[in-house]
Amino acid sequence: METYLYFAENLGANAAGDCAVYPASTFTGIDPVSDTTTRISFKALAGTAADDDILFTHVTGKFKEVCEALADALNDDSGELVVFADEDNAIYSKKLRDLGCIDSATELNITLG
Repeated sequence: METYLYFAENLGANAAGDCAVYPASTFTGIDPVSDTTTRISFKALAGTAADDDILFTHVTGKFKEVCEALADALNDDSGELVVFADEDNAIYSKKLRDLGCIDSATELNITLG
C-alpha cells in the first residue's frame, strides 16, 4: 500500500497550489535553503519536467530533524493519509513536534512544477 503525504499552505486549501497530496514514491529530495528553510521536492503532479517544491520554514538549525521527520512520514505503513504539515489547521506530524521543528514562524510555500 502506497503512503501519501499531505501539505497545506495557510490559504484555505481551496485552489491549486494551496495544498497537495504526494505519493511517497514521488519524493525526489530534501535540501537546506537556509538555516530556517528546507526545500522538499516531489515529482510534479502535473507531469512536467520541473519538480513540485515545498519550502518549509522551521525552527533555526533543525534541518536534520526535518529530514528525520520526513523519513518517518515517508515510511509510514499505517495505510492512512499522513499529514506532514497542514498550516491551515495548525496540524504537523508528531515527529516534527517531538523534534522541536515547529514554532510561531513555521510556514509552507508550495510551488507546482
